[in-house]
Amino acid sequence: MGDMSHRSCTSWLPAIVVAASGIYGITTVVAAREMSRDIAVSAETRVDALLTAMGGRDTWAGTRFVHVRATHRDDMSGELYENQIWNDFSAPRVRIEARIGGDHVMRGIDGTTGWRVRRGEVLPLAAEQIEADRAWWESNVYRTLHRLAARDATLTARAVGSNRLEVFREDRRRLNWFVLNGAGEPILFGTWDNEHGTSFGPLTEASSGIRHWRWGASADGTFQFEIATLDARAAVPTGITFDRP
Repeated sequence: MGDMSHRSCTSWLPAIVVAASGIYGITTVVAAREMSRDIAVSAETRVDALLTAMGGRDTWAGTRFVHVRATHRDDMSGELYENQIWNDFSAPRVRIEARIGGDHVMRGIDGTTGWRVRRGEVLPLAAEQIEADRAWWESNVYRTLHRLAARDATLTARAVGSNRLEVFREDRRRLNWFVLNGAGEPILFGTWDNEHGTSFGPLTEASSGIRHWRWGASADGTFQFEIATLDARAAVPTGITFDRP
């Protein structure tokens, strides 16, 4: 009897396996499609929440330049100093000025060239310094907000977990990540492969209508800043230059 049952089972088992595999395959494909759709919707919803919290998609889409004036704390001496950044989102053009210990420090990039001024001496940036500054410009948080708002087709957003948003380039390398609170406001932000990030304080509104964090700090507290003013424009204002002094 056992042998007969075994023969009977083996005669229809392959058909059962094939049928079950087909059903499982269909179910898996459908589930994968549903999961992909859920992830896409979740990422889009999370981007919308972020942009709404930061002042609105239209406002950020029209912002292509920012001038940030902030107070920074030197991590070595603890001294406070003023730092200013002029940033053109449309091209790698950045100018940074700071007054540290009586020295007027300056640094800038314009495309593939760069320069710095320290103790009154003007020097060109080395190739690796220009590359690092261009990477900073590419992953700058304000520029990424603009690109997300403008629906830049070269960026892809992905929702991770319950409150994280990651942004990727076309080559699938991660550009930025955000951790959002329940109101969609960013409370943590990171670039590239850095998982430590910068924490952001409460948001405030700039005269241009966008919102920005009042202060920020690195995870270990060695880097701290407090924003005094943030001027956002649709284009680089007349008179602003990124040329070498």
